[in-house]
Amino acid sequence: MSKKEDEKLAKDIRKTEQTTAPVEGKLETDDRVLARITEGIYRQPASALRELVSNAYDADATEVIILTDAPRFGQISVRDNGHGLSPEILTHLVKHIGSSAKRDERGVELHMAASNSNFSPGGRQFIGKLGIGLFSVAQFTRHFLIISKTKGDKYRTVADIILGKPDQKLLQLNEEETRHFETGHYQIWREPAQDSDAHGTEIKLLELLPRTRDELASDDVWTRQDNQKEDPEAPKTDPPKIHIGRLRRTDGIVTLEASLPWAETDGPRARFEKLIERLRALTNERESVDIRKVCDNYLWSLWTLAVSIPVPYLEGHPFDFHSEPEFKFFEIENRVKGQAKEITLKRNTTLRKTLGLKTPDGATAGRFEVFMDGVQLFRPILFRGLPRSESSVKENLLFIGRHREEFSNRQVSLSGGPLQFEAYLFWAPKIVPKQNQGVVLRVGNASGALFDPDFMGYETSEHNRKAQITAEIFVSEGLDDAINLDRESFNYAHPHYQYLTKWLHSAFRQFSNRQKELAKQVLTARRAKETKVTKEKLSVKVEEALKLRGIEDIPEVVLLERKQMAAVPKLRHEGKLVLIKETVVPRLERSNQTAKGKVEQELAEKRAIAITQLLQGMGLLGTLSYDEQEQLVRDIMEIVRG
Repeated sequence: MSKKEDEKLAKDIRKTEQTTAPVEGKLETDDRVLARITEGIYRQPASALRELVSNAYDADATEVIILTDAPRFGQISVRDNGHGLSPEILTHLVKHIGSSAKRDERGVELHMAASNSNFSPGGRQFIGKLGIGLFSVAQFTRHFLIISKTKGDKYRTVADIILGKPDQKLLQLNEEETRHFETGHYQIWREPAQDSDAHGTEIKLLELLPRTRDELASDDVWTRQDNQKEDPEAPKTDPPKIHIGRLRRTDGIVTLEASLPWAETDGPRARFEKLIERLRALTNERESVDIRKVCDNYLWSLWTLAVSIPVPYLEGHPFDFHSEPEFKFFEIENRVKGQAKEITLKRNTTLRKTLGLKTPDGATAGRFEVFMDGVQLFRPILFRGLPRSESSVKENLLFIGRHREEFSNRQVSLSGGPLQFEAYLFWAPKIVPKQNQGVVLRVGNASGALFDPDFMGYETSEHNRKAQITAEIFVSEGLDDAINLDRESFNYAHPHYQYLTKWLHSAFRQFSNRQKELAKQVLTARRAKETKVTKEKLSVKVEEALKLRGIEDIPEVVLLERKQMAAVPKLRHEGKLVLIKETVVPRLERSNQTAKGKVEQELAEKRAIAITQLLQGMGLLGTLSYDEQEQLVRDIMEIVRG
């Protein structure tokens, strides 16, 4: 569609202020983008919500309110107070799907972008760039409304859009044949607004697709529980501990009450904080908290949305941490075989100020608050108050890095231009929840992908340490072109991605070397205090077996009698792995009375400790609850006894 045709459609839309008759037309793609969206490039409901929130952020909104009608999910509304969509912007949106105006001169003309077209009028680095974010709703519904208004306008603009069904034949057509492919139709009109100063956009998703409603309602999870009750031989799985309840689809009757950590009277922030505290509390029952197992699909969607969008951290940005006993700080070197250097912060001075870090925090980026069904979303990355573990090093370690690469010896067409980023690697004995283990790349302080637990293909055998790190890389320049269409993956061959991969692997080695060094110091000090009992063959064998696998830490394991249960929480908080003696080492027959029996019992207990140390050191117990850990050790002991 030409610029003149765009201008004519925008004028026709404005004329509806008098005629009240909507303008109708066909949705057309500039290429096959919408067909790809409706084919399913966005993999879950949270992905579509993420795109709508990103649009609000790019429009300089300070507040976004999401209402899902949970647990019914009759319709979903996403409302923001951004600049709003003028008839001219809306015209471009419906006639040029897959061709964003944000990052070119057209975006400046439409007042969507600043003179530097990579930034919003309010100075935010753009998240979206492809012009398809709004149409991610194809994963939810084929029918939606856009209700939008700009400041000072006496009218608001309403677009009623119905998407066509995906046509698989389109994917086989050539570019010319698909240039103006019809993908649905729209009706757009203008109607009077009560407040001319109001501004913002609301997206109403109507007639949700059955598969989307079922997914948000965790239909598969609850059906699996039903099957377990009916079939004794069906694989056993625990129901979610945190969930929004269950409705009977036929009549809307509640068949299972919600189990949420907050009360109806709690405020939006308190609700999110209580969700976090509930997850922390679950570490008293198991080594690792897996949200996919303890939460239903709805809360998983809430969590993944909070991880990906540019909202403030619940516990503050790590660059704004001060010196405190719980942390040790290090700076990563940008050279081959570099060594991380410890940082000593001056009193009341932050890492940001000390190192001159620029990545925006919640304050400098401007207010941006997102609420989902009365819960305020924060970036749910936890740094403080994490449970201790059996690791020798008890402090949390925070490694900071930053770099700018000009690629001066390569053409821009080959290198993608300059790359600039800041990053941190945060190590703690236990990362809560499990989904925060790994690295995430952020462009514009947002990410479509979740944490990559393999650290961008880091091949060295560091399974334990990988499970103890949360890392974020904040890209302020570059990498945009490496983001794939779904925004949930990258073009691994892109020079920027390749460079970040090498940098991250070097940073990981620097962290690993430092952590091993600290662990060795702690172990040396511990051994100096221990008696010769620790030098027995079993302890030596465990130490040698773990060292062969590059594992320096020897987990601390304690066997307690059941009558000593009161001491368990304290010992676990101190980072000791506690097992109940009567469970893992049943008393041997006649062992209570004879000296030989007592020796056998003592040896059995030492074997149980050695087995547990080996399993834990290799990271094989982390996904099990404490009860499951005890049962596994007991089973191995039974096999050893024959």
